[in-house]
Amino acid sequence: MTAVEFYHTTLQHYFLTSETDEAKSIDRGVVGAGWIRTGYAFYAYPVSGAPAGTSQVCRFYGTPGVGPNSHFYTADSAECAIVKTDPGWYYEGIAFSIGLPADGACSSTTVPIYRAYNGRWQQNDSNHRYSSDSSVYAQMTDGGWMGEGTVFCAPK
Repeated sequence: MTAVEFYHTTLQHYFLTSETDEAKSIDRGVVGAGWIRTGYAFYAYPVSGAPAGTSQVCRFYGTPGVGPNSHFYTADSAECAIVKTDPGWYYEGIAFSIGLPADGACSSTTVPIYRAYNGRWQQNDSNHRYSSDSSVYAQMTDGGWMGEGTVFCAPK
């Protein structure tokens, strides 16, 4: 499956989805105007039937009225468990499956997926960007976003 990235021109937020129907709804403006595809995407495995050694990716959305208007993804089971206890985040379920880095690196048969964070938790405007492009990651960190390193290893 493919995880597709969108950008909201007013919110200046990035969003990632691996759900084809959800992506089509965004394209049609069902969730509101302002969302555009960035052209960036990466491959992932479906929740069921994923290869051995992959991890399930938890998907969260900011709790309405409490958390940010944003989504967050993690394949780290400990991080997932912690975020589940945070009242600012609503657990939406498992989005997809993916490989995890070992000591911050991916194997030669996978592609590293970097995560950058805008650091705007105090404004309740948190947003993360997930990218397989190291130059995009560098651009984000050079622009003031916090680099969180390689968080996923996507199939080639």
